[in-house]
Amino acid sequence: MGAPARTVPVLPARRPARRAVPRRRPATGRPAGNQPSRLRLIRGTARAVTHLPETGAVRIAATGRRWIAVIAVLLLGIVGINVITVSYGASASKLETRIEALERQNAILKSSETAALAMPRVQSQAGEEGMFLPAPDDIVYRSFQESDYAAAAERLAAGG
Repeated sequence: MGAPARTVPVLPARRPARRAVPRRRPATGRPAGNQPSRLRLIRGTARAVTHLPETGAVRIAATGRRWIAVIAVLLLGIVGINVITVSYGASASKLETRIEALERQNAILKSSETAALAMPRVQSQAGEEGMFLPAPDDIVYRSFQESDYAAAAERLAAGG
């Protein structure tokens, strides 16, 4: 027969070196399964956004000339919004200028009204018309009774 089979010496099994296990933080009082809804919402949104480039619609739009059309439409939309914003700003500026002009004109009209109704001017014009300012003792206030109103009504009804 042939030569006897060679035996390989078997070494004793070594234990793996122990790793230092990090210490856990103490519990915050909230159970691990009951996470706040905000965290769940963020995690779900992150998953959806992560898989967005792999969707069929994005792949179709990203290949070929459709992508150029999408970018062109978005660019035209942004330019349109900017044009509308600038036109609103220009119209607001025109309105502000018009308001200031009207306020100045209103102030001028108020000053001319004040000058027209000034007491010395009114008194001089009344004097030209033959009117005069009575002395304070010459001013008499009248009072009327209910019967005076009835008599006046009868005279008016009679025509005179």
